[in-house]
Amino acid sequence: MGNIPEKKIHFEKYAKYAQILEKTRWASEFSWDDIRKICHYIHPVSAKKGAVIFKEGADEESLGIIVKGSIDILKQGDDGNKKVATLKSSQTFGEMALLDGEPRSASGVAAEDTIIFFISKQSLIDIASDHPKLGFQILWKISKLISQHLRKTTGKLVDYMEK
Repeated sequence: MGNIPEKKIHFEKYAKYAQILEKTRWASEFSWDDIRKICHYIHPVSAKKGAVIFKEGADEESLGIIVKGSIDILKQGDDGNKKVATLKSSQTFGEMALLDGEPRSASGVAAEDTIIFFISKQSLIDIASDHPKLGFQILWKISKLISQHLRKTTGKLVDYMEK
């Protein structure tokens, strides 16, 4: 009988995560049931303003979903760090690192108090094993995000080359 409160707390924790994730645009393509399933595989992180979320060159195989706050993306250059973007709630980072295992291509610093839900490579493998259709949906979503990023970058490169 002593296990019942622990199970209730466990259930309530994931239900709260699901309510938070459901409010993001990232989760808009998933059903409530799928969102609840995803939340059993996430690792939530809370970061204060100025905290380093990830470092350029670091070996991390995880995707981050910003559920509250924002992150400045910084790229190391000859004259120090240069801010190249600010990611806000519902946006993601780490898609490439999650899939190819290569080092982070930039650093991320909390621009304000921020909450991130991380999905590790192992968690994604576990989702795909436990819920194959959901695993495919997540991979499809990640593929679309990478495609969108590539199109945007290509557009910027063309604009830069025409100057």
